[in-house]
Amino acid sequence: MAASAVEKLKGFWDSQVNDEEQWALNYKLLKAIGLFAGSIVLMRNFGDLMAI
Repeated sequence: MAASAVEKLKGFWDSQVNDEEQWALNYKLLKAIGLFAGSIVLMRNFGDLMAI
């Protein structure tokens, strides 16, 4: 049963990373999430400097 789960996980990884079109979509999504999270961290740390 554990081997089956590992095979499913490997199949999912291959379908998401090795497929060029799917990887392009995932890369855009990861970049957008990273930018969003980075902006939250930036505003939490330096937001008081932006106050008038």
